[in-house]
Amino acid sequence: MKIYVAYTGGTIGMVPSDQGFVPGNAFAADILQHLATYQPEHEFEVHCYQRLIDSSNATPEDWQAIAFDLQAKWQDYDGFVVLHGTDTMSYSAAALAFMFQHIRKPIVVTGSQIPMIKKRNDALSNVFGAVEAVLNGPNGVFLFFAGQLLEAARARKIDTSNLQAFQSPNFLPRGVLGIGWEWRKMHLPKAPELIQIPPMKSGNITLLPVFPGVQASHWLGLLESNVKGAILLSYGAGNAPDQNPELLSLLKASNDRGVVIVNVSQCGNGAVSSGTYAAGSALVQAGVISGRDMTFEAAFTKLHFLVGLELSADEIKSSFGKTLAFDVL
Repeated sequence: MKIYVAYTGGTIGMVPSDQGFVPGNAFAADILQHLATYQPEHEFEVHCYQRLIDSSNATPEDWQAIAFDLQAKWQDYDGFVVLHGTDTMSYSAAALAFMFQHIRKPIVVTGSQIPMIKKRNDALSNVFGAVEAVLNGPNGVFLFFAGQLLEAARARKIDTSNLQAFQSPNFLPRGVLGIGWEWRKMHLPKAPELIQIPPMKSGNITLLPVFPGVQASHWLGLLESNVKGAILLSYGAGNAPDQNPELLSLLKASNDRGVVIVNVSQCGNGAVSSGTYAAGSALVQAGVISGRDMTFEAAFTKLHFLVGLELSADEIKSSFGKTLAFDVL
């Protein structure tokens, strides 16, 4: 089996510098040597990106760049591993899941909490686990970390200090790697492979945080005229202040000019249930649509993806509630 490994940067390959840990170029050769020893019967290529990024600097344009790289290699390799920083790994993984739908090959995104250069690290176990998932697991786009293979559009980082850094709220892992694999069987729809990499621009989508005392002035700068969509981070089952007419008026005015606003709960588990409470019903009347049980990372990248396809606001609203990558139930 031929496996392409894209090293984009991140903690996994970082080395010390005067400013702290930074991505290191020598990592690609080091990891290739480890892979060749670990799985000598398979062929690996490790490609080090010319511009390595700390994932906290990642942008939607970087999601595109990774996708274009994988697309260019698509016919030459049987599986793909993307090595990425953990801070925004869930965003990049979700974006890839929307761009590579119903694929007949595996793409597995992984990284580490501790650089491989450290004597005690989680880098090799995550890389080897991701490779095992490519060799033995299902096709599709996934995030592997600390023994769990998660649907890419369902994963989120939940811990900064433990090696079990990622979780899949509202959706069970596809596989768990212990001594061997335990797989979760799924009924997969029959659909043709669809690879779409639309333009995705920084600044098109924003986040609107709900917090005690939030005012329209807090959101006004976020809902500028060039914004195409927004993720509203609401309380509980999808609630926000319903006795603040200026706040609701701003949402309604933004909706009326074509900004798609999606309601996603701040809670890690559960779903938005629009209309259950008056505070949620007010958002519906302002034109806000439900993100149901999506993570905000998946909602954020999905809006980028749909806007990039140059759909109208009504078409985006219609498409948003449909599952494209196991992202919503």
